[in-house]
Amino acid sequence: MTEATAKVRSQRGLHRIVVFTDAVVAIACTLLVLPLVDLATQEAGVPVGRLLRSHIGQFGAFALSFVVIARLWVAHHQLFERVGAYDTVIIWLTLVWLFTVAFLPFPTAILATQSVRGAALLYIGTLLLSSVALASTAAWVSVHPALQRTAEPEDAVDEPHWTTAVLFAVAFALAALAPHASVWPLLLLLLSGPIDVLRRRRSARKRSPAAAATETDQPA
Repeated sequence: MTEATAKVRSQRGLHRIVVFTDAVVAIACTLLVLPLVDLATQEAGVPVGRLLRSHIGQFGAFALSFVVIARLWVAHHQLFERVGAYDTVIIWLTLVWLFTVAFLPFPTAILATQSVRGAALLYIGTLLLSSVALASTAAWVSVHPALQRTAEPEDAVDEPHWTTAVLFAVAFALAALAPHASVWPLLLLLLSGPIDVLRRRRSARKRSPAAAATETDQPA
């Protein structure tokens, strides 16, 4: 174990990391809706139906980003339920992840206008960096038992996060090759659930023979 991982910190410090993370996520969600509030103020008196039809892109971008941030927060929450301590690496990876979450309202606003070339690439690229930071945190925790709340199989913590990161990378590549596709390549994320189910089944099949062999070797 390296010196950085040996110096795991207190539960109070871990709690502060989680609280700070939740606060940044909440602020990012609030920033997403502020342009819509300004829109309602600027077009006061316009029927709601016409307002929604005229600015469907902005409402769609808000809904997409809210769902994305919610998904990222859930993934982060599930990961940190397994974290019992932290070190410098976790702090810096968490700050990188928070940077992407705090930055996301900016590409969301650009995407809503649908008039800036490369908006989808910036948006998906931000999500790719966010996913890689989260997957790297999970991988770091999985190989350092001192940071885990309870003992986990080596691949149990980080595999789902890397699945999402790979799908984001593929979506980014598709958006770069086909700019007119906009953010539609993000639909690839729907495959993350089935892929993880298949991986868990394969992992369970691999562990079963090993468990059976262990039981056979034990004396009666």
